[in-house]
This record gives sequence, C-alpha cells and structure tokens, in this order.
Amino acid sequence: MRGFNPSEAGNVRIDGLYYDMIGFVPGRIVKSQSVRVGAAALRYPFPAPTGVIDYDLWVPGDQVTLSVEMDTSNPLLNGPAILLDFKLPVTDEVSVMAGFLGRNVTARPEGGGQTFASYSGMVRWRPSADIDLRLFNATFYTLDREARATYLPAGDQLPAQVPRGEFLGLDWTEFDHKTLVNGGIAHINLGERLRLDAGLFDTRENLDRSFGDFLVGVTSDGRVADRLVIASANNEDKSLSGEARLVREWSGGNFAHRLIASVRGRKRDRRVGGSSRMLLGPGPGTVFSNDGWDRPVYNTGAKDLDQVRQLVPGISYSGVWRKRGSLDFSVSKNDYKKHVRFGSGNRLDIVTRDDSWLWNFSGSVTLTSRLSLYGGISRGMEDAPIAPENAINNSEAPPAIHTRQKELGLRQVVAPGLTLVAGVFEISKPYYNLDPNRFYRRLGTVTNKGLELSLTGKLLPGLNLVGGVLLLDPKITGEDFAGRRPVGQIKRHIVANLDWRSRGGEGPLSIDLAFENFSGRIANPANTLEAPGYSTVNIGARQRFEVSGAKLVLRPQITNLFNAYGWQVAANGGFTYIRKRTIFMSVVADF
Repeated sequence: MRGFNPSEAGNVRIDGLYYDMIGFVPGRIVKSQSVRVGAAALRYPFPAPTGVIDYDLWVPGDQVTLSVEMDTSNPLLNGPAILLDFKLPVTDEVSVMAGFLGRNVTARPEGGGQTFASYSGMVRWRPSADIDLRLFNATFYTLDREARATYLPAGDQLPAQVPRGEFLGLDWTEFDHKTLVNGGIAHINLGERLRLDAGLFDTRENLDRSFGDFLVGVTSDGRVADRLVIASANNEDKSLSGEARLVREWSGGNFAHRLIASVRGRKRDRRVGGSSRMLLGPGPGTVFSNDGWDRPVYNTGAKDLDQVRQLVPGISYSGVWRKRGSLDFSVSKNDYKKHVRFGSGNRLDIVTRDDSWLWNFSGSVTLTSRLSLYGGISRGMEDAPIAPENAINNSEAPPAIHTRQKELGLRQVVAPGLTLVAGVFEISKPYYNLDPNRFYRRLGTVTNKGLELSLTGKLLPGLNLVGGVLLLDPKITGEDFAGRRPVGQIKRHIVANLDWRSRGGEGPLSIDLAFENFSGRIANPANTLEAPGYSTVNIGARQRFEVSGAKLVLRPQITNLFNAYGWQVAANGGFTYIRKRTIFMSVVADF
C-alpha cells in the first residue's frame, strides 16, 4: 500500500487488536481482511503511517453449519483438495468452529510440487450477554517444497524469459515450514458505556530446513555466470503479542465520542543465521536447464539470537460532529529494546533502545451533503524488512524504524452507493537494502509521494465496481543513492474489478472481471535497468443452486486470461515471473 508492505512492517491487527504477525495468518480461520489507509483509516484507533491490515476471523454462532469445498485448481498426485468447515453450538453459551484442509499435494506455478496440511478451530463462550470470549488455533504446514529459482540479471540487460510452469530449480533444495497461531480474544461490557477489548496471540514459525536459489549474471539470451544456493536449518521465530483496551463511548446531541486507553506489547525471539553460502558455478551455462548442479556437502553454523521487547501504552480519542466532520488523535509512548547475540563469536552484541513518542492527528470536514475533505499527519514506528537471502548478513533484522506521513484528500458521493476518493500523500522512512558489497544496511531515507484515486460502489442494479489508480514518485536521499528510486518500486498501479449479478443483484448467476496494470519496476540500485510493465485480466463466474436442501456454488475462473508475461522484482534485485494463464474450478456446498 502506497509503495510499502504493511504486513512486513508489522502493522497487523486481529479483530482490531495489535498482533505481531510472523509470515501469515493461516487462511482456514480468516473470514476477511480490511485495509486501513487514507479515508478508510478515519476513526480507526492507533493507525500506522503506511497503513494497517486488519483480519476478521470466523466466529461460530447459534446455528449448525457444514461447508465442503472441492478445489481442482492444482491436482497433481492425490486429485482435488477437499476442504471442510463446520460450526456447532454445543450449549446456549458454548459454540465450536473447526476447519480442515487435510493433506493436499499440489503443483506449483513455477513447477515442482509441495504438500499442504492445515487445521484450525475456535471455541466461543458467552456466559452472559456482556461477555464474549474466544480461543482459537490456526496451524499450517508446507512440506517438501523446493526453493524457487530467482534470476539476478547481468549488468543492464533483462534476463531471458524462462518457460513458465517448468521446474528449473534444484530438487535437493526442499524445505519444511510450519506456522502456528494460538490466540484468545475477549469483549466484555463493563457498564453502559464502558467496554474491555483484549487479545493475546502466540505465534510460532519453524523452518527445519530452507534454501535460497539464485542464478547470478543472467543475460538476455539465457546465459548464467554462477549459481548461488544459501542453506539454512533449524530457524525459529516466535512472538507473544497482544493488546488490552478500555473503551468508553458516549453521545449527546449532534456529537459522538470515543475514548480508548490501550496497552500494546510483544515479546519476540528469533533464532536465525549460520547459513551456508554455496557457489555452484555456471553448470550447463543457461537458465533453461537445471541439470549439472549437483548437491555439495555443506554445514550450517551457529545461530544468532534476536530478541525484541516492546511495550506501547497510549490514549486515542475520536469525535464525530454529525453532518459537520470528525476529529481523531492518539498519542503513545514507545518502550522498545532489541538485543542481538551473534553465534559466530566474532561480532559484539547489539543493543538498541527507543523511548520515542508516537502520534497521529486526522480529521474530516463536511463541505456539502456529498463532499467532504479529510487529512492527517502521523508519526509511527515499524519493523524494517529483514535482510534478504542473498545478503551477506541474510536474515538479520535491523532495529525498528520511525515513519512519517502527511495526507490530504476529498471524498465525493457521486451517486447513491457510489463514492469517489482522491488524495495525495507523502510518506518517509529509513531505506534499507543491499550495498555494493551485498551487505544489508541503511542506505538513506526513502520518500514516497503519491496520488490515489478510487471509485467504488454500485454502477447499476446488480453491477458493482471497485477501482483505483495509484501514481507514485518514490525517491531516496542519502549517501550515493540520492535522487534514485528504490529497487522493485513501481510508479503506477491501476486496478478495476467489476461484478455483475443477474436479476438486479438477486439472481443465481454472477460474472466478475478483474483488470490490473503495473508500470515498469526499477531493477537495480543504479536505476539503469527497468523491468517492463504488464497488465493482467482475470475472469470468473459463480452459479448458485440448491440440491436436496444444500446450497451449492460452482466457481470457474481463469487468471491471466491473455497469458501476459511479466517480471516481479524484489527489493534485492531478484526477478521472478508472474503466474501463467491458469484455469480454476471449485464447488462449495453449505449444509
């Protein structure tokens, strides 16, 4: 969002409460996710300058439900995947939800296979109308997945277009990965206008073995100078995080108020490092074959221990003056400590502290019955991205960084149910990337200035649009990179999603169309190479019907309809291609 990744920066919430995410939230427990940035961040407590991702979890209710989904998108060995979800009220106070993926062997977009296994569950206890308690688990395994080949171009030339869907990695670079999230959420009414909201989340990610696979010096005709494989083992990342809030809401006349006292915190421990870097030579000499690179003998080294302790108490106020405007502000005191112990013994421990004030101030003014003005300024603290696999100090995590944002925009109701938002913004934060010696460190400050336009809502009965345009001007200041653009950044992103449903939005048939356009991406620190832009079109449909009382949805879909070839460029300069045209089919049955 706005050129940055809010999940990577640690700006994640579950049910509105602070959560220190590691990797991802396993999907069987997730109902939806919302983006809080720009106008959508108004009245959202403690927003972050570069946006927030808020996850809404499935919650069991008072009815018995069973949902079965058969997905035929990637059958490889065991046929289509079967996904089961059920919700079951046990008593008047207790209800249970569970989701199962089972064991699913699938083909990957870049070729090769992988095995998924997943399960999740939630227990909800409502002993009274004022108390709602939830305990949940979400677990996801990825097994036997080979590292995807990443292409580092030679000089100022684009790498050759390798065939998509053909496995060109190394079959001995398989890794196993486990993500586990345990959590508890409480909503308790303490009085007519006072409420306690609290969440505590335990997250763990284990990598028993992992690899990075880089083809170095790839030319436009496919020649390769070397192959770099980075092997790691027994990496662990775990975090205990959460938030407790006292919320008081009251109103009088044309005014509505909300006051929040909050404490957010986390205890994070990472065991990483000790990787083995193996240069395997040019092999067969081209990127079109994976033969000729045999598995060498290697050993991984001692682990680095990275510990973060953070506590952030704060106060947030939100007020609404009906038909006139709104005002939001918050202030928090950051108590942050990071301690890194290097297992190699040849580097001194690093201890970093921060006790800064974090704040935001935003508001809106109603100009007419259909037009409003909004704006805000904020100062936050985020995690910097972790050093990429091809860095000399790969997996190293810099100290948290300070971010700033200014924004101003207009919100216009074009027609009932159709809204246009136009805004400008400026975000600045420290810029970390690889230096010429491939050491990951701070290289300066990056400032993203941009313009956003969005049009969302109902165009006609049964026809809905979600569309947007982002025009971005990112630049770096500091050291030898002043005036240059960050690697991997775009300057333009256009999205348009149309959904038509028969009978004015009430019929059983719907057709959806999605268009997405990306400008070219800067591909090296010198800004002398740019990956070309590309556009994709996805088309799909849903047919709803009933069989013996069961509600079914048939969902065919084609992604990348015109089979466009596009390069994605990571911040480390690595090229990977986008997915080729793919046909999906799923059937969902709800009982």
